[in-house]
Amino acid sequence: MAEYTNMYLTKKGRMLQTKAEAGVLLKFTKVSIGDGQNNGQNVDDLTSLFSPKKDLGISGIQVEIDQCKIHSSINNEGLTEGFYVSEIGLFAEDPDEGEILYSIAFAKEADFLPANGGTTAVNAEFEIIVIVGHAKEITAIISNTGYVSREEYNKLVIRIDAIGQRAEKNTDDISKLSLKLTNLEQSFSNNFTNNQFTEDFYTLDDVIVSRGVYDTQNKRLVM
Repeated sequence: MAEYTNMYLTKKGRMLQTKAEAGVLLKFTKVSIGDGQNNGQNVDDLTSLFSPKKDLGISGIQVEIDQCKIHSSINNEGLTEGFYVSEIGLFAEDPDEGEILYSIAFAKEADFLPANGGTTAVNAEFEIIVIVGHAKEITAIISNTGYVSREEYNKLVIRIDAIGQRAEKNTDDISKLSLKLTNLEQSFSNNFTNNQFTEDFYTLDDVIVSRGVYDTQNKRLVM
C-alpha cells in the first residue's frame, strides 16, 4: 500500500474533537477512498473527498491513551473501473451535524486499484492512526464484510490448533476406554469362564475365595 501523509483534521473534525473531550461520544462511521488531488487547497472546509470513489467499512478499533487505530481494508469488490487511490478520508458521527468528514490524508505516490472481475483480487489491510486527545468515549460502526484482520486470523488459527490437539487426545482416551469396555463385555458374556483377566478360573489353587462359591464343573464363580 502507498505511503500517505499524516491525517489532517477538518474544521468539522476539530469541532467534534472538542465536543468529544467535553464528553460527547466520538463515533467513527466509515472510511472512504478516492483519486482526488490536493494541489495546495485548504482542507479545513472539506466535507467529502475531492473525488470519492469507494466507501470502506471499519473492521476494528483500538484505543491507546490519546490515539486511536482504525482498522480497515482496501478491496476492489464491486468496483467497475480501476483508479489510483490518492486520498483516504475518515468519517464520524457528529450529534449536531450528522456524518462528517473527520480527517483526510493524501498519498505521496498513489497505488492503482484495479476493477473487480479481472485476474487480480485485492484485499489490503491498513490502519488509520488519529490523535483523539482526552475524548471520554470512542467507538466505531464495525462493518460485517466477511473479512478478518491478520491478527484475528492468527488468533483463530491458534485456537483451532489447540482444539485439534484436545480432540486428538480425547479420541485416544475414548479408544482406550472402548477397549477396556470390550474386554469387560467379553468377560461377562462368557460368564467369566474365558475371561480376559490375568487369573485363570480353571484352577483357583493359588486364590482364596472370600465371597461366593467356585463352580468347579463350569469353571466359574457363583456370587
